[in-house]
Amino acid sequence: VLPISSYDDWWNNTIKSRIRTTIRKSAKHGVEIRESDYDDEFVEGMSQIFNEARVRQGRPFWHFGKDFDTIKKQFSRFVHRERMIGAYFEGQMIGFVMLGDAGKFSLLGQILSSVHHRDKAPNNALIAKSVELAAEQGHEQLVYWYWSDDSLSEFRRRCGFQKVLAPRYYVPLTYKGRLALKTGA
Repeated sequence: VLPISSYDDWWNNTIKSRIRTTIRKSAKHGVEIRESDYDDEFVEGMSQIFNEARVRQGRPFWHFGKDFDTIKKQFSRFVHRERMIGAYFEGQMIGFVMLGDAGKFSLLGQILSSVHHRDKAPNNALIAKSVELAAEQGHEQLVYWYWSDDSLSEFRRRCGFQKVLAPRYYVPLTYKGRLALKTGA
């Protein structure tokens, strides 16, 4: 979770100068960050990013090999409550984020950029735009939904995210479930 009071507060007090420099670097390289529509052009950009690398962060990438129609269908489920933000370089989408509106907070449902354009720091710029839009909506938190202790953990921390553990509760729905909870199985 990234607590947000305002974009300026995040920029000046939450992130360190190294991240601010990286975000500025993205703009200097000519990366344009803007809201986009979920249209065929956006989905085509997603498809190109998904299919450029079979392995990401040392693991098989589960969106690799998906065709245009599959991607369009899979990611359109929540499009009515998401804002599409694209990172563009020379007219080509090199990264994107799907920023969900969850009522009281914003949710990063998907953030991904091109491996070939990593040097332009599109993910840092996409996070900055996400914080800006979340603050404009009056949301007090930006949630990075999945947190695992992997190579991305440090990126998240540098952007101001904090790991928050939420309790899990199990409710038995059947006799078998009640028995499993009682025995600890």
